[in-house]
Parts: sequence; C-alpha cells; structure tokens
Amino acid sequence: MSRVEELLGSNPLFAPAARESIARLASRAWLHRCVPEQLILVEGEPALNIHALASGAVRVFHMSPAGDEVTLRLFRAPAIFGEAEALSGIAYLEHVAAVEESVILSMPTEAVLELLDAEPRCAVLMLRDVAARLAISAYNEKSLAFDPVTIRLANYLIDYARWTNPEGTAEPVVRLNQDQMAAAVGVSRRSVAKDMVLWQKDGLLQRREGHYVILDQAGLQGYCDPDRLALAYSLAGRRER
Repeated sequence: MSRVEELLGSNPLFAPAARESIARLASRAWLHRCVPEQLILVEGEPALNIHALASGAVRVFHMSPAGDEVTLRLFRAPAIFGEAEALSGIAYLEHVAAVEESVILSMPTEAVLELLDAEPRCAVLMLRDVAARLAISAYNEKSLAFDPVTIRLANYLIDYARWTNPEGTAEPVVRLNQDQMAAAVGVSRRSVAKDMVLWQKDGLLQRREGHYVILDQAGLQGYCDPDRLALAYSLAGRRER
C-alpha cells in the first residue's frame, strides 16, 4: 500500500471506502509539504482540486486589495478544504495558508466524485462535513457583522489557544501579536489593545517572552459568546467549544 493510500484510508471521510476505491483515487492524487505561512490556495484561482490536510494546520482567510486579512476558519488535520468551490465549479473563494509544517494531499475533483459515486457512505460523510463547516462560516459572518470587538477577540483567543496548544494545557500560549489579532478579527490594532490591556490588568492574560499567556481561561471564556461555533475545526472533533 502506498503512502497516499495510507493517508486516504486514515481520513475519516474516506475510511469507509473499499480498498479498490481508495487505490483508484490514490493513483490520481499527490502529496506536497508546506512550510509555515506558505499559501496553498489563492482566492480567485480555478478550483480544479480538492485538498485533504494529512498533518499540520492551516488557516482560511480573506484578504483585501490593501493586504488586510480576516481569518474565517482554522483547520487541524485531518480536514478537507477547497471542496465546496471544486464541486460547484467556481474559483476558490478564500485563501488558505499553512500555519505550521503541513502535509497536503491534493485530489482532482473528478477523481473524488468517482469515489463518492461508488461509495455512498463517503458521500454522506462529506455532506455532513460540508454542512458543519458551512455553519461555522455562517456564524463567523454574523459575528463579524454584529458582535462587539470584545466578544470577537475573546472568541478568537480562546479558539486559537485551544487549537495551537496541547489538550489540557493549564496556561496556553497565544503566539500572536496585536496586529495579527486585529487582522484576524477585522478591526484596528487600537481596538485590540484596549481589551488586551484590560484583560492583563484583570489577571486573565500575561505578556511573557513576546507572547501572551492565558492565565484564567474561565475568566476569558466569560467574554465569549456562549453559543459560538468555534473557528477551529478538525474531522477528529467536529465541533469544539
């Protein structure tokens, strides 16, 4: 069994497929490794392939003509991305970049469709996965439009910390500066600084070695939307809070 077949078989969306179906898809797929900040998908380019995140993590974001960014979702392996545009026959609607060293498995759209036609269980699993991520996107758009900066920033810091630190970390580190936080939630740095100063005074956060450490996760969680859909997503755990 090839490395590509192994990775496809370990992906929850393709795991139920027969070995023959996996082998056919694997014969037309390819692997590539990405370094941190490397662009994987570019908004506006033709969506010819569907991509599976085999290891590592990526972020999905929009970028304005001026270079301003707004983070939409955070994916950790295993995950699928680019399928909505590829299956719809439209150009990619978002940028995707690696956050850490990552391995991506790219598959021609037609090859994936052939597997889904032959494997109804995989088709149902992909449908559910697309629906889950559509709900996250819809929630995020609503939050960007209506939630105060404080709620959006708290949501993002909690999600980012849980996404980038080992599970159960008592004092997770947020390796972002205020400019990156502002870009992620679509506001000015001054708006972010106001909340960060307040949370440090209240003992929720601490500046340490160039990063922020969350000292009181429950306290910061109190500023979050209790009904939010987390930006961080993985097939290993569909909805994270």
